Amino acid sequence: MILTKVFKGLLLIISVCVLSVGNIANAKYAEHDYVVVGAGAAGLSAAFTLHQSNENYIVFEKNNRAGGIAENGRRGRFHYAKGTEYLGEPYGALANIIEELEIPMVEIPMPMDASHFEGKAYIGDHNISQLTAKQAGNQNFIHFLKMLKEAIDNESVEHWKQLDNITAKQWLDDNEISTFIQRRYNVMARGLFGANLNDISALSLIPEAAFDYVGASSFEDLFQPSESSGSWTSIQGIAAITDAIASELGEHIKYNSTVSRITKHGSKFKVMVNNKGTESVVIADKVIVATPSPVTQWIAKDVLTTRQEELLSEVEYAQYITVALFSETPIFNKAFDLAILDGDIITDLYDATWVERHYTPGLKDVKEYIASAYLAPKGVSDKSLMTLSDGEIMNIVETELATIVPGIKSKIKGYDIKRFMYAYPVMSPGAYGRLNELKKSFDGIYLAGDYIEYPTIESAFNSGADAANKAMKHARGK
Repeated sequence: MILTKVFKGLLLIISVCVLSVGNIANAKYAEHDYVVVGAGAAGLSAAFTLHQSNENYIVFEKNNRAGGIAENGRRGRFHYAKGTEYLGEPYGALANIIEELEIPMVEIPMPMDASHFEGKAYIGDHNISQLTAKQAGNQNFIHFLKMLKEAIDNESVEHWKQLDNITAKQWLDDNEISTFIQRRYNVMARGLFGANLNDISALSLIPEAAFDYVGASSFEDLFQPSESSGSWTSIQGIAAITDAIASELGEHIKYNSTVSRITKHGSKFKVMVNNKGTESVVIADKVIVATPSPVTQWIAKDVLTTRQEELLSEVEYAQYITVALFSETPIFNKAFDLAILDGDIITDLYDATWVERHYTPGLKDVKEYIASAYLAPKGVSDKSLMTLSDGEIMNIVETELATIVPGIKSKIKGYDIKRFMYAYPVMSPGAYGRLNELKKSFDGIYLAGDYIEYPTIESAFNSGADAANKAMKHARGK
């Protein structure tokens, strides 16, 4: 009797499954020529490229907003960045978007950079250079600058491969660069990439380090105040760019829509989407996946090649936390960014009102202040940041900044904590060789994101446009 009941139960389950499969097979789904997964910088750029070509597309974004790590908050009369703070001079796809949407950009006013070391703040590039020359010695500083220039000027592919396959730390050690210069750029690497000099390749470090000295024609020039920062944003922050794109794309973006799986559907693709608990399916000719590589690897595992999966699994991500500190008196307002060279977890302290206050005369003397502290892991293997409670984070902020900002605990009148699980892809040794291979592996699925080119938002924009252009090219059979 028991076996009979079990057998009947199995038959019922099988029949239900068969019926369900039959219904799925015969169902009519919404269809689009292109599906874009993710509305961060890469996804928005891909969608904008399709939009300009009048293609039939849809974008799925799991959050209730677009922009990814480009996110703004607002407190009183000021906006503040929760993620990306600034750009280099816009180029490529980003420059096209800014021009097409007429987004007003401004250069970050000087002094942009400052460094805190052994109880003192050195404001401006020229003072940071003087500090470097004093701590490292003129000859070692000159030697370092010469190394950077030779690395940038050498266009040999073999040369770039060599730099891609060693760590930044090894490159600096091999060339006997002083411990102070290494300390400076270790803090920079953690602040920009969430990784230390042992984690990233020499090829990743060189362009960022060289950017510090672009305007100097001689060693003596480094000790004169710079006239311009060479860094850009909008008056209300980088999120103004992604907000403008999202507004242009309008209802093409479906928010609160999590893509759970992508599978083959004949010659097309089936994209499974969950919107606030409601499951749906969309059929697409081409799919552009603009999510962090671990997410991409999971949702697209049924359609990726084995080699693509292997390459994606090698991309490590760094965590990151930003803390906006609200006050009625300044916490830090002497420069845009204060790098903390002798800190522990906090790498940078920004004046979040620096740009908006400068370019908006009516805000210049407003007694509202926002400083943003950036908490970075000590290396890519450090995954402890996401385990910290709000209380533990604020304890770190108040403790580490106490020596820089006397009485900081009493100054803070409120705060806003933002956590990024996948803040930056780490360009470890060999990364560029792997990514060149990954970008060539397309079969109806196109990958986009800063892990495809370089861990900056500008590269994310370029990767999205490249993916969309490749998808359209293949769709036309060219």
